[in-house]
Amino acid sequence: MLTLFSGLLLLITTTGNAEGAKFVATAYTRDCAGCSGVTKSGIVADPYSKKIMAVDPRVLKLGKCYRVKFPDGHSTVYLAADTGGAIKGHRVDLLLKSKASAKKFGRQTVTITPTKCGS
Repeated sequence: MLTLFSGLLLLITTTGNAEGAKFVATAYTRDCAGCSGVTKSGIVADPYSKKIMAVDPRVLKLGKCYRVKFPDGHSTVYLAADTGGAIKGHRVDLLLKSKASAKKFGRQTVTITPTKCGS
């Protein structure tokens, strides 16, 4: 974007934010090979008490909550608390309770918007 400021023409670059953006969502469990059971942000990965997702921290901020809207219309709030080697750009990985549920989830296109934690 070009902006005129005090007679000077400035080139201002902005980075896109991911508000209301489409993401590809997959799922993972804490029982994977090489998994420690602790997220990148230091939270114990407990899918029974927390809704956690792995994100690319260049796109979504770790420690923030996001509303994930699924293709069937329902939505759930997840905490961005983990990262993953394959999680780059507009891709997220949702922590689920079992390998069977993660496999059943498959790959879905979701819409993600920032929200307050606990909402």
